[in-house]
Amino acid sequence: MHINSISSHIRHIALASIALFCASAMAAPVLQEHSIKIDGKQRRYYHLSDAAAANAGPPILLVSGSGCDDFSVRLPLFFERYPAAANVYYLEKPDVIKNADGRKCSNQFQAADKFDQRLSDHLKFIEQEPELKKMPARSIAVLGFSEGGAVAPYIARDSKKIGWLATAGSGGLKQSEEFLIFADRGVEPYAKPFSRDYFLHVYPEIRKDGKSLKKEFFGHPYAYWSGHLFSDPLSVYASLDIPMVAAMGEKDESVPIESGHALRDYFLKHPEKNFQFVEFPGASHGLRTAERNGAQEFIAGLVGWFKGDKKAFELK
Repeated sequence: MHINSISSHIRHIALASIALFCASAMAAPVLQEHSIKIDGKQRRYYHLSDAAAANAGPPILLVSGSGCDDFSVRLPLFFERYPAAANVYYLEKPDVIKNADGRKCSNQFQAADKFDQRLSDHLKFIEQEPELKKMPARSIAVLGFSEGGAVAPYIARDSKKIGWLATAGSGGLKQSEEFLIFADRGVEPYAKPFSRDYFLHVYPEIRKDGKSLKKEFFGHPYAYWSGHLFSDPLSVYASLDIPMVAAMGEKDESVPIESGHALRDYFLKHPEKNFQFVEFPGASHGLRTAERNGAQEFIAGLVGWFKGDKKAFELK
């Protein structure tokens, strides 16, 4: 081959490689920070998306778990194996400090960290965020992790725009019942240093002083627990007529698997409902084992599930 031809050939290969690299870079989802005012207070929210998001599945409203850490820094990791264009919205909790590790929550955060507040904030976010505001009924998916999985069914119940409900690390029982299950099983710290008798003693106190920010239980004020301990997620799931999926790890250390089985067993008796329960064998609260990242697998399966694929979450 002539030297000029070789040079030209190499140049074409180089240009093709650059074009492929650029295309891959363009396809990678980008996390953008935005601001929105809810109840007169400026709030941060994030949008994880790429150029093709408009032609992908439904936009996803993600609701994170408990604590005051900056979840946004971890958000893209959950969608690393998502086999479609990402289009994810995440409303940060009020008074979360950017890049915070969650070890110490401020008094302002504690005062705002309530079940009803999280629910109300997300409902208002759906109606105020410019792109979500334009969405028609049953066109948005809500995805809740852990504590967010307890809030997500209520968002689906109260917003007509929610058309799919997916949760991970949460079940169908009241949290007050879940603690008793762990205590009966002998799981620490629920059984030791705490106990069933202790929980049965403190629950009425929390009901009585449900607005207290000074009295604490398990690291949170009573005002937090009064909204979480006694909410009844199963009754909310039962009221929904949209596709639903709940995933849990068999060895979940934060929510007993019995809570997920309560959902599974209820819907086995109601096959007319579009519900799936996905149990990850040997997995933790985060759906993880030493060999697999179940959270990424579950989220990747959402793409097929949105399209009605009943086998979207089959564990390989």
